[in-house]
Amino acid sequence: MNPVERVLHQELTGLLDRLAASVPEGGFESIRAANPTLKARLDDADAKLAAVRESLLDGYGRWRRALEDLENLWALGAWRSTAAEESTEQSAALAA
Repeated sequence: MNPVERVLHQELTGLLDRLAASVPEGGFESIRAANPTLKARLDDADAKLAAVRESLLDGYGRWRRALEDLENLWALGAWRSTAAEESTEQSAALAA
C-alpha cells in the first residue's frame, strides 16, 4: 500500500467509525430503504468518492514516475560528467 492509499484508507476508516457511532445498528439499510431519494444520493456520493480515489491514485502514480524520471536524468548527468572527467584525465596522461 503506497502512502496515498494509506491516507485514503485512514480517512475512510475514520468516516466509517464516525458513522458507526452515530447511526443505530441496522440503521444503514433502514435509512436507505425508507428514503429512496437519499439512497440515490448516497449511491451517487459513493460513486464520486470511488472515482476521486481512483484519480488520486492515478495522479500519484504519475507523480512517482515523474520523480523517477528526474532522478534518472540527474544520475545520467552525473555519470556523463564523471565519464567526461575520466576521458580528459586519460587524454592528459597519454599526452604526457
